[in-house]
Amino acid sequence: MASLAGATRKFKSELQQSSAIFSAVLEAQHIAELCQAVGHRWRNCFWSPAVVIITFLRQVLLPDCSCRQTVAFTLADPALARKRWKRPDADPSAYSQARQRLPLALYERLARGVARQLDQPDRRWHGHRVRVVDGSSVSMPDTPELQEVFPQPSSQAPGCGFPVARLLAIFCWHTGACLELVNDALGIGELTLLQRVLDFFGPGDLLLADRLYGNYAEVARLRARGAQVVARVNRARHLDLRKGRRLGKHDRQMVWQCPRHVRRVPGATGADALPETLTVRVVRVTTECRRAFRQRQIDIVTTLLDPCAYPAEALGELYRERWLAELSLRSFKTTLGMDVLRCRSPQMIRKELAVFHLVYNLIRVLMRQAARRHGLDPQQLSFAGTRQRLLAYLPHWTAARTARAQQQLFATLLTDIADDPLPFRPDRHEPRAIKRRRKSYPYLVHARHQAQKTAHYDKR
Repeated sequence: MASLAGATRKFKSELQQSSAIFSAVLEAQHIAELCQAVGHRWRNCFWSPAVVIITFLRQVLLPDCSCRQTVAFTLADPALARKRWKRPDADPSAYSQARQRLPLALYERLARGVARQLDQPDRRWHGHRVRVVDGSSVSMPDTPELQEVFPQPSSQAPGCGFPVARLLAIFCWHTGACLELVNDALGIGELTLLQRVLDFFGPGDLLLADRLYGNYAEVARLRARGAQVVARVNRARHLDLRKGRRLGKHDRQMVWQCPRHVRRVPGATGADALPETLTVRVVRVTTECRRAFRQRQIDIVTTLLDPCAYPAEALGELYRERWLAELSLRSFKTTLGMDVLRCRSPQMIRKELAVFHLVYNLIRVLMRQAARRHGLDPQQLSFAGTRQRLLAYLPHWTAARTARAQQQLFATLLTDIADDPLPFRPDRHEPRAIKRRRKSYPYLVHARHQAQKTAHYDKR
């Protein structure tokens, strides 16, 4: 009976903690305190900062939701209908102006506040907090303001392309949470974005990344901050496993020399000063490649030099899970629809990315709590399924009058999320091809004002 009572108390505390995370984001008092912290002043009206944030979250969470549609949902919300303010007009212009007035720092603080709740994983890899890093890109409307800040790719003709932003995301290996999300123009590389968030890594952290990050400079900068690295060897480096100290079969300890093109910056000190040499470990792992039905060899570079504490097989299995970053980016871009942004100014684009970051981590909070409650791995749960169940429960959540009713709904939601785990399909491979044919319209290869005068586009 004592153990049952202890388990009951633990579940209630976890449930209250989960609800507290949502209330800390959505409560008007918390948002008002953040507004004061960033120096934002607002009018006392219906479109307060809390109502604007909730409406923006709903717009990102709902599929293909326009400003007009999300305003209609907000006006129909029974929790907001009970407020003392007069019901505003259904035109979305007031909402659009209100979210433009909110500073970018407010959106970023909200997103990072939830990320900090997920920063301490329940499970570590050999005592290390694993951070999976990967980059991507997103498109946005073709406006002169966006073209100036996020220019389209140089391979596209003027007037035929769209502005594109470069993204760099840092994910938690255990929970899948997005701990950092930075953006810039497409011409800014992923390694440059990584240098902006290097202070995020410290002792006890382990960076897991693809071959773009497996070069001398990035490994040396991370080691100077006490972090470890597991990455695929960069394609520009020629490897000879006959050299170095032998630690095992296809396992060597090597000393890399600092390349000339990444020599230390004059006057650089501390973590920014690159050493002349770097001791690393290179492991060659053989994996099954289902696409070609043959074995494939992958060279992994790591700063974990002890072959007894970190066997080569364990490093190979860890690098295999780097693919979780690709799945998390797919959840961002495909499930939430972040691949094509909708705002039409650079400042609003950054705000929209921050709201996507916030919504993504709120869904990961639900997945983590459902996994804790039912003894599962958060990566076993479906991100898309969690989002669908959250959308199904939101109307009942807002209509609940008491805290007890909300807690009961929350417990049922966690159970439904845990009852639908992902199927176990190792080494699954699907062709990168589209079955449904596209329309027979030609592609636009001229600026629109030129295409309007060209008869070529009128033929089918």
